[in-house]
Amino acid sequence: MKREVNAADWGIFPGCHEGTTKKFRELMEGLGDKTGIVLKMEPGEYHFYPESPLQKMNISNHDSCNGLAVALFMERANDFTIDGGGSSWILHKGMLPLYIKDSSGLFLKNFSVDYARPVYSQGEILEVSRQKMIIRINPEKYPWYVENNRLIFSGDDFAYAVHLCLEMDAGTHAPAYGTEDLYFCTETQRVGRHPIFTAISDDMVQIDLKGEEHFFAGSRSGNLMVFRHHPRTSPAVYAVDSKNIICENIQIHHAPGMGFLAERCENICLRKVEVFPHRETGRCFSVAADAAHFVNCSGRIHLQGCRFENQMDDGLNVHGFYAVVSKREDEYRLQLDWGHAMQRGVGLANAGDELALMRANELIPFWKGRVRKIWTGELGKMEMEVDNSLPALPEGRLVVENLTQSPEVLVEKCIFRGNRARGALLTCKKAMVDHCLFETSGAAIYLEGEAEYWYESGAFQELTFKNNRFVNCSYITEWGSAPIVACPKVKCGGNRFFHGHILLEGNEFSCFDKRLLKIRGVEEICMKNNCCIFTDTYPPKEGKRYDITDCGSFRAE
Repeated sequence: MKREVNAADWGIFPGCHEGTTKKFRELMEGLGDKTGIVLKMEPGEYHFYPESPLQKMNISNHDSCNGLAVALFMERANDFTIDGGGSSWILHKGMLPLYIKDSSGLFLKNFSVDYARPVYSQGEILEVSRQKMIIRINPEKYPWYVENNRLIFSGDDFAYAVHLCLEMDAGTHAPAYGTEDLYFCTETQRVGRHPIFTAISDDMVQIDLKGEEHFFAGSRSGNLMVFRHHPRTSPAVYAVDSKNIICENIQIHHAPGMGFLAERCENICLRKVEVFPHRETGRCFSVAADAAHFVNCSGRIHLQGCRFENQMDDGLNVHGFYAVVSKREDEYRLQLDWGHAMQRGVGLANAGDELALMRANELIPFWKGRVRKIWTGELGKMEMEVDNSLPALPEGRLVVENLTQSPEVLVEKCIFRGNRARGALLTCKKAMVDHCLFETSGAAIYLEGEAEYWYESGAFQELTFKNNRFVNCSYITEWGSAPIVACPKVKCGGNRFFHGHILLEGNEFSCFDKRLLKIRGVEEICMKNNCCIFTDTYPPKEGKRYDITDCGSFRAE
């Protein structure tokens, strides 16, 4: 028999702007054994301020920070339900809304997440030419100023110079055709254009470029500009080392990082989880990065009836990561490091997990064994003890992959639309994508695997795409040069294939040119009963219908 707990009995009411975070902490501590609980909230708006100690954590694919204040921290909770009752959670000062750790059997439902001041800003292009742009920015919604030739945006707890912009079409609110990421050089980012910023009124800024630098040919007056100026710090929901989680009827309108992020979790279901901008705010952006992201997870990941729109990176990303081999300590111990700065400190494996050792440019295992123990050493690197003796290590860059933590994925009746970059990245054992809609500026499906930059693993065995609609995808080829892309960055050819089998059956492709597939390093590709509808939405781009190299068999029926 579950115990029902009402947040109102702990003094937590909608409309209150003080003490909500503190009272939730007191509630969770007062529950004692957090097992068999149904926590209910009344409908309405709840405001969360940093009223709790900062939690130091290493969050995958996020920038490091000095710690985050957490609105609701669920640790060692079991068979626990949070029913938001249709409540709206409004976060202040870059907090982490929901942090789940070492928990099992969670059911989270019926609430939304937004931020009073988003960590990105927005303006409207009033005038644009090859080297001049004038943008109107509402200073009340997005406080800004120009200082030392830097366009700086501020909030209650931040002030950052803009380093990256993205132009959004005035009509579709999707990334504008003929544009891509617009980088500006800053003190911390050394690549991009070198603009001259001039504040010409309290709500208008002029941006001038000189020399050979210019704005994109596709830029248009009336389009919206998203200014990116804040580190990627916090997902809306962050789950780590937990299992059997269901999220249902949750709307995420903004977060300083991902929408939903899970690390080393087992069996997760997202049902009617929606990531999209709150229309009343007028924003054309939702979360600052991917809508849903899974790292070194296992079991089954199920997405059903979800909607991912206008996030500033991919819709869904499922992957592990390759750890870099620093040193062979002895026959049973390795010293490891993280390949990408945004993975630093993230746990690679648990005791009992199977690992593979491989060359970074090949990603073919030449040794496998299980973890006895893994920990962070004095040098800030991972140290690992294994149960199977290690061979003498060959020369060159070597990496380790966790073979155990790779899930099976089912994505059905979901929408991917209007976001920067790609739809779904699926570097996992098996995946089925069924009855989904993809309207993405880059590739709808992007399949990689590399140990060069992001170090995201690994190879899929079997991917099936059935009854989906792909509508005008890949109109910004920098984010994928075809609707379906597989491009592992390893040596392929002959009888060496990185990925396994792809089946595309009963899908509808609405395309403005003939590009459908760009695939390499896949053992078998089969297309059955798919149809193509040609549109005139965008000018056609060069490319083959089937651009396939270094693959095994290919059949199109």
